[in-house]
Amino acid sequence: MVKGKLLFIVGLLVSATALVASCAVPPEAEQPEIPCYFIAIHNEPYRYPGGEELIERDYLVLKQMIEKADSYNIRLTLMFTAQWADYISKSPERLADLESWREQGHEIAAHHHSIYHGNWDGYTDYSEEEAIEQRIQQGRQPEPYLGTLEDYIAKLKQLNPEIKSGCLNDEQDKRALPDEIICDTCSGFANFGEPGRRLSDTVAEKGNNQYVTVGTYKDIQRKWLAHYQITTQERQIAAQSVFDSMDSGAYGAVTHSIQEQAGPYYSFLEFLHSRDPTGELSRTVSEIIEQGLLPERQIPDELLLSMLMPPGSDGPDHQI
Repeated sequence: MVKGKLLFIVGLLVSATALVASCAVPPEAEQPEIPCYFIAIHNEPYRYPGGEELIERDYLVLKQMIEKADSYNIRLTLMFTAQWADYISKSPERLADLESWREQGHEIAAHHHSIYHGNWDGYTDYSEEEAIEQRIQQGRQPEPYLGTLEDYIAKLKQLNPEIKSGCLNDEQDKRALPDEIICDTCSGFANFGEPGRRLSDTVAEKGNNQYVTVGTYKDIQRKWLAHYQITTQERQIAAQSVFDSMDSGAYGAVTHSIQEQAGPYYSFLEFLHSRDPTGELSRTVSEIIEQGLLPERQIPDELLLSMLMPPGSDGPDHQI
């Protein structure tokens, strides 16, 4: 009798493991198989006059976005810039919020705007002179240089001392990656079909992850998922269509903590809740990569490290 119970328990554990590994609902369930998914929220640096007031405004929006996700048991990957790390870390109340988000299962991750972004956050591993020259080439008034990526990651460690994931604006140049970031969503490559295909974040299929892209930079192995920007109602509807076409893999979506993008985000949450009522297929970026939910595909170094666009050009994948 005891042996029979043990076999039954082992069988349940095996079934549960298979469910997680497949990233889909059990075949005997009434609903069709669907992919697991992640949603990342970018929190912008606002490197211009009045920037902290904008962060303060968006912080309230972010709290509402997290509260809505919690109501559906959907875990988020919260990606913060150094400016947000400073804003949160100087307030005991906001640090308490952060801890509650972590306890709810949300991942505390990093977001970076490189010198090729329209709103550079001030950190780079290029020299100050090189950074200023690059901003001038882009026709911009050079922003103050704030430090290296080591300085940048030190800011983020105020929020998460073990930070390892994020979107670091490395589509164009892998020099935007700090050593600590080993799970990223901004490779610039699609994660379906042949590895190494460039695809914009504004194409809904970009969120279709059938594998994890793996490559090496600075002798550190990095792993990438891909995401699609669900920043308008039309875009989130397009994301729904791609999601419903998938019976495996993981769908990745990203938005920003601004009021204009909150509506489409809420609509997408409602859609996900209709497909996954318990939120059991919700994952963070690190969970999808580290739990081995997807196969891995290696990308050659020469392709991984190639520049997406020539210096002096804005990247196509970031709106703000």
